[in-house]
Amino acid sequence: MGDRRSIRTKASIKQAFLSLLNTKVISKITILEISELADIGRGTFYLHYKDIYDLYNEIEAEMFDQLNQFYDDSFPIKEHHDIMHFINKLTNYIYQNKTLFNMLTNPEDKLLTSDKFKQFFKMKILQEMLMDNKNRDTSTVNVETESLFIASGVVGVIEDWVVRGMEEEPTGMSLRIQQLLLKLEG
Repeated sequence: MGDRRSIRTKASIKQAFLSLLNTKVISKITILEISELADIGRGTFYLHYKDIYDLYNEIEAEMFDQLNQFYDDSFPIKEHHDIMHFINKLTNYIYQNKTLFNMLTNPEDKLLTSDKFKQFFKMKILQEMLMDNKNRDTSTVNVETESLFIASGVVGVIEDWVVRGMEEEPTGMSLRIQQLLLKLEG
């Protein structure tokens, strides 16, 4: 019973924090504001988190865990639809978590940086390429550079989408990213 209550309380704290992120940068958010919005006491906040950045770090870790899960569910690629499956999940997740991903483009909130996002994708792409390299000649290809190029492109397109307010539906953005990746395959 206490565990369920704790889970609900943490969810309420996270929701309050993300709601405040819609209107303020993280450095201007107070624990009192989070507590009032979550309808908890400040002491309850401190039972779960050391400070606002501890809360943020947990949210970010959960985000990367979710992205890892999407990636692991879709790879290794056996068919082209596998990459589309991953990209669809990715763009839908970003769209559903706009507030968090807006931090990518906010110059005042440099916690969730495009560099972290890019590094995540670079490592995943590099992993995939190294597995795939058993089946192709890589003497002229620097897989590290190639994976960085692909990750930078994907993150750049996503960042631009976020900056423009995600006006395009996730499915349209997914299709655009897939088309760009297919062009790279040549």
